[in-house]
Amino acid sequence: MPSEPEHLSLGDDAASVYAHHRAEYLAQLVAPMDDMWAAFADMATPHALMVGDEVAGSCCVDEAGKLLRFYVVPRFQHRSTELLRWVLSECSATVMMVYTSDPNYLSSALDLASAVEPHSLFFRWMVEPEGPGLDPLHVAEASDHQRIVDFEAKAIGAPRDFLEHYNRERLERQELILFEEGSRLLSVGELRRDRQQPGLAQLGMIVCGDERGKGIGSRMLSSLVKRSLDEGLTPYCSTEVTNLGARRAIERAGFRANHRVLRVVVRPLIAP
Repeated sequence: MPSEPEHLSLGDDAASVYAHHRAEYLAQLVAPMDDMWAAFADMATPHALMVGDEVAGSCCVDEAGKLLRFYVVPRFQHRSTELLRWVLSECSATVMMVYTSDPNYLSSALDLASAVEPHSLFFRWMVEPEGPGLDPLHVAEASDHQRIVDFEAKAIGAPRDFLEHYNRERLERQELILFEEGSRLLSVGELRRDRQQPGLAQLGMIVCGDERGKGIGSRMLSSLVKRSLDEGLTPYCSTEVTNLGARRAIERAGFRANHRVLRVVVRPLIAP
């Protein structure tokens, strides 16, 4: 007679299991991960995936019910699609955000997909920029906090509560670079030294609304690339697929998109 199938469950102490798997997860990627997406995953609700009494992996689901990360330990990777199907059903998730440098999750997600579309692009710096950097630039100080929040709230419309906290962290780590004309702030650049993936610099920039289209964004990125290389760091950056202006600026600064975050819609699940 066939043996009874092993019981699948979401285990206890999920946060500890998820944290324990974080380094293993990053190590098995075929390319580095965007640190913002890594942060989104770390802020989501973690789950420990159990097969019988064994920890088979971990995952996390955000407030909107999207599965942001799905990791299976090597011993159970031959059952990844089965485990993913079960997790999606158990967590009532209908959308998966999948990074193309994560082959195990990507392969299983495609097995269960009804629709796939690119959401964000992840760029690595590869060639010399088309133009010069910006000058002068200076590293932002704590006293710049409020005007940076005001600038970014107006430029990109992000919630002020988020910007207050986010920029305070960036200032503490000396990761914000300012470009000004007189007393007017024209661009804020970010050089985030990746703590989970040492050796990487994750770059970003925001340009004042009425100064866009003048090359400031690409020149800011070019300056941030030079600073990164001077520190021995490999520059990366990302943007949403629909942000055509940012994509042009990023490419002019010498970056090329080599990976994507995909939005994968789950097809109606049928019991295996």
